[in-house]
Amino acid sequence: MKEHFTNELHRLLLQIQTQGTLVHHSIQQALTAFQTADEQLARQIIAHDSVIDREEIRLEEECLKILALYQPVATDLRVVISCIKMNISLERMADFACHIAERAIHRAAANTPQSSASCDFTTMSQLVLSMLQDTLGLIVSADIALAHTVIAKDDTVDSLRNQHKIAARKALEGTPSDASYFIDCLGLARDLERIADLCIDICQQILYLRTGHIVRHHIS
Repeated sequence: MKEHFTNELHRLLLQIQTQGTLVHHSIQQALTAFQTADEQLARQIIAHDSVIDREEIRLEEECLKILALYQPVATDLRVVISCIKMNISLERMADFACHIAERAIHRAAANTPQSSASCDFTTMSQLVLSMLQDTLGLIVSADIALAHTVIAKDDTVDSLRNQHKIAARKALEGTPSDASYFIDCLGLARDLERIADLCIDICQQILYLRTGHIVRHHIS
């Protein structure tokens, strides 16, 4: 019975990780859609969100089934609780991918700038995507050192968001005719920051899983 339960937990973690891979792809594609003002790609991302939503519900039901069947305690209980919370965080990331896709549709409709006047989100996007990629690896490996490394990158994401905020506001003053685009840029910076925050939430769940300590409000 214990071996079967252990296998069930491992399978659950792998399924959470697979869900995360879908979310990572959606975010990556949404960023491409925004950068290129690709309305068709953006609409595909939004349509695919229902697949992620259904999987989020299925994984939650799987967690509840494990709780009911095995009534886990101690470390095993922490794994299931962490899976429930990580599942929620991943679904919220997918929602932000849809937000970015909606901004891409708005950009395409408004025929906004794609030249030197546009904002360059390459550095911030790559950083957030790399944080998410490392976070997905943590779901199975539970590497404490890597979790702290990901968490430490949050300050850089915050700094980049502030830089984009300042740049977009200056651009608004210089070219008010492109106001809708630069407002979308402000929103994109905020969306990327929130995705990074959700990566941090998952890393903190990993630390809770490994140590039993809740570290949401303090990392030591």
